[in-house]
Amino acid sequence: MLLLIQFRNVTKVYPNGLCALSNVNFTIANGEFVFIVGASGAGKTTLIKLLLKEIEPTSGSIIVDDVDLSSLKRKEIPYYRRKLGVVFQDFRLLPDRTAYENVAFAMEIVGASPKEIRRRVPAVLSMVGLGSKAYAYPHQLSGGEQQRVALARALVNNPSILIADEPTGNLDPVTAMEIMKIINLINRRGTTVIMATHAKSIVNAMRKRVLQFRKGVLIKDEQEGGYFDEP
Repeated sequence: MLLLIQFRNVTKVYPNGLCALSNVNFTIANGEFVFIVGASGAGKTTLIKLLLKEIEPTSGSIIVDDVDLSSLKRKEIPYYRRKLGVVFQDFRLLPDRTAYENVAFAMEIVGASPKEIRRRVPAVLSMVGLGSKAYAYPHQLSGGEQQRVALARALVNNPSILIADEPTGNLDPVTAMEIMKIINLINRRGTTVIMATHAKSIVNAMRKRVLQFRKGVLIKDEQEGGYFDEP
């Protein structure tokens, strides 16, 4: 199986002296679904920011598709990020644009043609169950529907990796599970999924690989794990 992501002895110490990650090692293969869990301050957000190349590790290496991220030049970073679809807890939709326009914007940024946008956007909105809401504005949509738009936007450029940072954090349990069914379907179609979450019920129900962190240290890596209570 293709090795897609590797963290090799990765440590991140912030300027204030906080050690957010300490000597972290793991590999995520192409097509895996991995939960990143742990209490607040465990290092989940730092790990995601490192993957997005928003921050740099203090030491160690992060390898994605055989490329060491530290070797990327500034002008190469946008091209690297095209491999990534990202979904956040707070949706981050443009309020003055429709669902269609929010998703299309992600394609416009990478220079897709109008023809390709007209073909691709309706298909992705239909995939997340929003084919009939294409011309609704965010304020006209429920929280779950807004997160579906955010998912469609993350997927419209066919990323090889979907990174989800607490994507169900603002949703009720039923809506959260609907979002997880979509994410699981996306994974089954071949997209690698990395999801940071506090949602114990979701992690325990889905039985995917779980990486658990405590105070920056990777303490558990289980292939069909659950959410482990903090001692």
